[in-house]
Amino acid sequence: MCISKAQLSELNEIIDRLNLIHEAEIRQQYLASKVEDVDFFLNILKKVNKNNLREGKERSKSTTDKGKYIYQKEDVIDRFQINSLESIVSDSSKMELTAMYYAVYNSKPLSANTKMQIAQAIKRYIHDMQRADVLLG
Repeated sequence: MCISKAQLSELNEIIDRLNLIHEAEIRQQYLASKVEDVDFFLNILKKVNKNNLREGKERSKSTTDKGKYIYQKEDVIDRFQINSLESIVSDSSKMELTAMYYAVYNSKPLSANTKMQIAQAIKRYIHDMQRADVLLG
């Protein structure tokens, strides 16, 4: 059995109209006039899992702009050497600090980390690298 375009457009019209009707009694009257078995029709609609109706697109992990913040390691180091930790935390969003962390460590911080924890980790990295430079001097 194949559902024709005419039948699909009729189903679409019924669903659109149902979404516009706010009163239950009017909705039931409309369904009774358009559908042979109202309960069966509603049970079928309830079974539809909207997550499985994607048009072949793979699920994305996040809807945010992935490439919005891109930092170079040197720029992050310069910023942390010029500004205080508190000013960086107050002026930057968590996404920005995560991008800075990624520029320094080449991995993402734990999602449970706060802005201050991410900034402190970057600051520790810079401090450790400066100590290594002095020791290896």
